[in-house]
Amino acid sequence: MSGFSSGDYVTQQIHALARAVREEGAGGVGTHSFQLAEHLAAEGGVHRGDILTATATLLAMTAWCDGAADAALRFAELAGECDDDSRELVTHLLRLEIGADQGWLPEAQVEALLEYARRARRSDLVTRVQAIEAGPGGRHRRN
Repeated sequence: MSGFSSGDYVTQQIHALARAVREEGAGGVGTHSFQLAEHLAAEGGVHRGDILTATATLLAMTAWCDGAADAALRFAELAGECDDDSRELVTHLLRLEIGADQGWLPEAQVEALLEYARRARRSDLVTRVQAIEAGPGGRHRRN
């Protein structure tokens, strides 16, 4: 691991997890994805519940997009078994990603995201919401 900072290593592991999710989603197993998620929790300082919830959710989405409805259901059920706080975080992160892609967020989501960010003391989420609102489509939020 010489030549790499710990941040580089964690970034590499995140990229490996993303590749594994893309490859395993439709297969319905996710074994490698969950192993990488566990590794990130242990070595990368990522909250275990958060990374497992995110991994299961992304596997469900990938399976669904690949037409594997049964696998998508299994992964969604796994995500649903995770703790409430992790599910809430992942829901808000997905909304942020979609909002960033679309260039706007519905007002109700903005309010929910900002409330969550205050409760969780996540100023990074506030910054991301503000960036989306400041963008070209952000001033024209739809409900």
